[in-house]
Amino acid sequence: MRRSFLLAAALGVLAGCRKSEPVAVAPPPTPAPTPPPALAFAEKAKEIGVDFVHVTGATGKKWMPETMGGGVAVLDYDGDGRPDLLFVSGAYWPGDPRAAAQRSSLALYRNEGNGPDGLPRFRNVTREAGLEKVFYGMGASVADYDNDGKDDVYVTALGGNHLFHNRGGRFEDVAKAAGVADSGWGTSSAWLDYDGDGRLDLYVGRYVDWSPGKDLYCTLDGKTKSYCTPERYPGTSSHLYRNLGNGRFEDVTKKAGVFNENQKALGVAPWDFDGDGRVDLLVSNDTAPNNLFRNKGDGTFEDVGIPAGIAVDEAGRARGAMGAAWADVKNGRGSAVAIGNFSNELKSLYWTDTGEVFLDESPRSGVGPTSFLDLTFGVLFLDADLDGRMDLLLANGHVEPTVQEVQKDVAYRQAPVLYLNAGDGKFVPLGARSGDLAQPLVARGAAYADLDGDGDLDLVIVENGGPARVYLNPTNAPEKSVRLKLVGAGKSNRDAVGARVTASFGGRTLAQQVSGGQSYLSASEKTLTFGLGTASKIDALEIRWPDGATQTLKDVPGGARRIVSEEGGRP
Repeated sequence: MRRSFLLAAALGVLAGCRKSEPVAVAPPPTPAPTPPPALAFAEKAKEIGVDFVHVTGATGKKWMPETMGGGVAVLDYDGDGRPDLLFVSGAYWPGDPRAAAQRSSLALYRNEGNGPDGLPRFRNVTREAGLEKVFYGMGASVADYDNDGKDDVYVTALGGNHLFHNRGGRFEDVAKAAGVADSGWGTSSAWLDYDGDGRLDLYVGRYVDWSPGKDLYCTLDGKTKSYCTPERYPGTSSHLYRNLGNGRFEDVTKKAGVFNENQKALGVAPWDFDGDGRVDLLVSNDTAPNNLFRNKGDGTFEDVGIPAGIAVDEAGRARGAMGAAWADVKNGRGSAVAIGNFSNELKSLYWTDTGEVFLDESPRSGVGPTSFLDLTFGVLFLDADLDGRMDLLLANGHVEPTVQEVQKDVAYRQAPVLYLNAGDGKFVPLGARSGDLAQPLVARGAAYADLDGDGDLDLVIVENGGPARVYLNPTNAPEKSVRLKLVGAGKSNRDAVGARVTASFGGRTLAQQVSGGQSYLSASEKTLTFGLGTASKIDALEIRWPDGATQTLKDVPGGARRIVSEEGGRP
């Protein structure tokens, strides 16, 4: 057809067509879109010694907690500089004969360095670390809450949580003595120094008011029982505990203005979103409005979720929100927060430049339309390809094994999706080009760390009722990144949680904050990784410590691995 059109146009010109009649020109063919580069992660859990398998305890009763776990935490429990992994499992219900075979709901794997093949090696040290204990666990967060230089662990569970104090490679559960045993159904937790006293405080997310005695009958097909949605159960308020500095915590939930009985918290993500130097707090709630607690600087918070525009969707409905994470996705311009939502809902991606109003960029970013059918739990921002832009990982999996019988387009097992940041607020899903990440899972918790010490970030995902997955990043270009571990002093907590680091390199900037907890039921490493792209160095690293002090490092070369102590502080 195009050839005939051009021939007719040419004949018209030769025949002396009138000048008032323009000659039509066929549009050029639309170029094929450039596919994203491959970043083929390799799943190596068994090869490296990680044999954890999550237990749901399911026997066919369809009890709600069976669908929700579990998490993973990255920590350096023995202080050797290598990231270790702690997995959290559920348990068999009372009376189940399988319970006798379960030795622990926790599994701690020590990173013993790389083998001759370059892969890291892990060894199960749960028992020798004092963590062998059975309970219905959910997730974990990591912090040096007493500033003694050792990583401690808070583990959430059904019916009571645990605070494991690190006494030099062996842990002691001090939750009751510390006043943070909590109650009900604990989910995600996070650490933050909300009052700026140099001690890390603890926020504990709590889900719905469920127990075996309160279990309700729900069905999808009108014939058989299915797992209930959270709308059927009342919410419960999460808790904020202030660190008193003597090994004890005070419940300040009401005093600090964060008490809310309508919460059904699954995600907890601290972040200074308005740049005032005080750590704020996002709580993502499942079928209840999300909370965005702005830190007022006087020991109290104000929930600005509704005026900020992130509490509910554009129609005023609360979404089925799961995990959450923050990042600088536009290289120095504002902050973004991603929230994993239920299937048949857009996954949330909000951006703000001032911290006042958040714009919903999920549709235009490319994330929303491509993840609509997924049910997203784990959410992570990381620079996966070390190009100097923060990418996004969504860890997916449904809660109802029979969902496809009533919703043919929605699968139970769903592939994690890695979105590469293409700039200008756009994200491109890698799909099959992400290697083993493209294999479907029933994913829950997700975290990142440089497990093999090669300068890029590897991924760990927990599968509900299945084995842990460890995905090694293929980038393997140490010179393309700078890794920075901060050690606070004075009025800053030792973990430097809340510190903000801005890197200038290759004509762009990137800001990161040291986080005390993000994603879902999980904790990534606190070491910051800055990808350099085509640059050979970072021209300037500007550090704003939690106590407000500032420090600048100049000309940091690619491949640098730095431990930076706050000037005048602890070594």
